[in-house]
Amino acid sequence: MPRHDPLDATADFLDTQGFAAARFGMILGTGFGSCVRAVEKKSVVPYGAIPHFPVSTVKGHEGNLVYGTLGDAPVIVMQGRIHLYEGYNGRQIAYPLEVMRRFGVEVLLVTNAAGGLNPGYVTGDLMVVRQHIHPIGGKQMGDLTSDSDGEPCYNASLRDSLLEISIQKNMSVQQGILAWMPGPSFETRAEIALLKSLGADAVTMSTVPEALAARRLGMRTAAISCISNVWTGQAGETVDPDDVASTVESAAGRCADLLAGLAGLVGVTGLVDPDSPDRTAGPDRTAGPDRTDRPDPDGRVTPGASRS
Repeated sequence: MPRHDPLDATADFLDTQGFAAARFGMILGTGFGSCVRAVEKKSVVPYGAIPHFPVSTVKGHEGNLVYGTLGDAPVIVMQGRIHLYEGYNGRQIAYPLEVMRRFGVEVLLVTNAAGGLNPGYVTGDLMVVRQHIHPIGGKQMGDLTSDSDGEPCYNASLRDSLLEISIQKNMSVQQGILAWMPGPSFETRAEIALLKSLGADAVTMSTVPEALAARRLGMRTAAISCISNVWTGQAGETVDPDDVASTVESAAGRCADLLAGLAGLVGVTGLVDPDSPDRTAGPDRTAGPDRTDRPDPDGRVTPGASRS
């Protein structure tokens, strides 16, 4: 991982705030902030107090970096994220992940709110991301896309573990393809039609840039979307941002159970994938069923508003 003075300053400051080595990291998107309640022995630092750290400006993103334990696993949590549409560039999106990697994070779990495009989904569903597509706005990501032909962003072992945990907890979880759009405005009908034709099950304004950055840093990544709304394409249908947040908040408890289960596996087994290539570890600062196509019987576009 590249080393530079700003990263040194950030890490040194966080050392003074009680941050230490952790293998597990999380990014909590819109409505998921309450998941941090499951973290124990917390050190909570606002982004604005951390040297060189980008600050979230979006409603519903608390903007705290949290260190603590989830189950028996030390964890670093972004309570709220930053977005390209806030005026940040790809390097700035990647910076918090560089900080996590500096503290040893190897496994990253990313959450988001997403608009449902698959007519088989219902509001409040949790979807484990299998793949992603980003047909528009790639230029905004800068060098994040330079290795887009590399290995998949979403680790199969982590995905299987999340699905197994959901079965153990008798929790219904979808698995699908996530589309990314740059935002901040909702998608047009034409854009939704394009995304559906490409096979997307849901669409969001985040997660994909972070997953690309995490891959470049050698992290194994999984992502969970909460389906905040599923549009039917009826005339005059709109999305209320407050409804989106409340929908995700109502599902946050279920997601927290999945996160805690995954953290437990990371803490006990490390979730080492014997079939994956060796990774370069960060320095230790202390020493559901797969997607099936379900076409709309009326042949209509089923738009979904994206979220983050």
